[in-house]
Amino acid sequence: MFDPDTTPFFPLKLNPNRNCWLIRNPITSNEYKLNQAAYWLLKLCNGYYTWAEIVAELARAYKASNAEIVEYSEPLLHTMTEDGVIWWRRQRMQLWRLPPPSTVLWDLTAKCNLYCRHCVVSASHSNQNELSLDKCHSLTEELAAFGVQQLILSGGEPLMRRDFFQIAEHVARLGLSLQVATNATLITKKAAQRLAAIGADAQVSLDGATTAVHDDCRQQIGAWKSAVKGIRHLVKAKVQVIVAATITKVNIDQIPALYNLAADLGANTFRILPFVPFGRGGAHRNLEVSPQEMQKTTAYLRKRRNEDRLPVAPMEFECTFADSPPKTVDHQPHIGCDGAVTFCTIAFNGDVLPCNFFAGVETGNVKEHSFAWIWENSRFLNYFRSLTVSDIGGACQSCVWLPACRGSCIAASFAHKKIFKGNPHCWMAHSVAVSGHSRNRAGCNKISDSIPRALLLK
Repeated sequence: MFDPDTTPFFPLKLNPNRNCWLIRNPITSNEYKLNQAAYWLLKLCNGYYTWAEIVAELARAYKASNAEIVEYSEPLLHTMTEDGVIWWRRQRMQLWRLPPPSTVLWDLTAKCNLYCRHCVVSASHSNQNELSLDKCHSLTEELAAFGVQQLILSGGEPLMRRDFFQIAEHVARLGLSLQVATNATLITKKAAQRLAAIGADAQVSLDGATTAVHDDCRQQIGAWKSAVKGIRHLVKAKVQVIVAATITKVNIDQIPALYNLAADLGANTFRILPFVPFGRGGAHRNLEVSPQEMQKTTAYLRKRRNEDRLPVAPMEFECTFADSPPKTVDHQPHIGCDGAVTFCTIAFNGDVLPCNFFAGVETGNVKEHSFAWIWENSRFLNYFRSLTVSDIGGACQSCVWLPACRGSCIAASFAHKKIFKGNPHCWMAHSVAVSGHSRNRAGCNKISDSIPRALLLK
């Protein structure tokens, strides 16, 4: 039984298909066919209505008893909850009126010349419904007028678009700060000079200190050599360069050597990113490192940062290396992710998301609405803004560091189908869970896999 006072939220798109509705789970790739009754059930799971209110509404609509609605509905909700796509919390979502985001990451394309194992957008060698050049120009103008301060042009590989520099130069003319997230394999001497001329910075993905490791991650022979060459072109052109590595089982032992390589190449900052098994990465979950491995790597880079050779960007959960945690826990602050608050992503197809790890949710698309309208009215963005530290359960609720980290990246938990359980990369949460002090805050009992035919068409 679900708690009648909790509010369920179903975030995914419901796509009509003849006499049924289709759902694709972006975490598991499971697909479902739903009938009309199931459609209305999930539409009512909007983050505002309580489970009791949903049951009462369906009972009125179908002239059934509350007990009958619960009997037919709960198995489907159990399955969707276990699959990580119905989220339960005790507070109703709110509508927010926030200033524009300071930074927007914009995936110009899903096309890429590499085929990285960990790619969150599953980039490939073909175009997939990307925005036209005219739409890119008008959207850039809208973002600038709205008050966005920085654009990060990403992909896929953004330089795969033949009109990339037309877009980038238009961004610069509008006075926006510009960063390009690239694999650097297409950065020629001329390309680096053009980026320098418009004042762009670059974040370059480099996942290994050697050809063997990087090329294995990127699944392309010669990728490391081309990336290093591209970095040298950028440095020579005086473009500010961040070297960013996604931490996986394949490259974690090379992080010290990779840090040294980044310094030797003349990079301005070194950054590590946790691997989140989403997109193509969902098929390579074995790449995810343990919390203890992340702790060791974070400690090493903190030490190197203090040696003042090459700056290291802030890292997840490094607050736990402080001498002491905050003294009190305030459960009202927003979760640790600033997605949908000061930052957001525009996907290659025009969807506006807190970040790429929520691709597939029902949010709003710039082909159909203005960015400003989506920013203010998207139910998903407003739901995301409503999440607070009190929503995070599992071991986190017993952790003295929760006020400092606020749960950090909630997308990592989403990718593990437990969005409110706590971040799977955190070594502190792991140690608390192992010691047996975690508290389960789930809104339901053990989940059944059964699905009634009345609500789900197989």
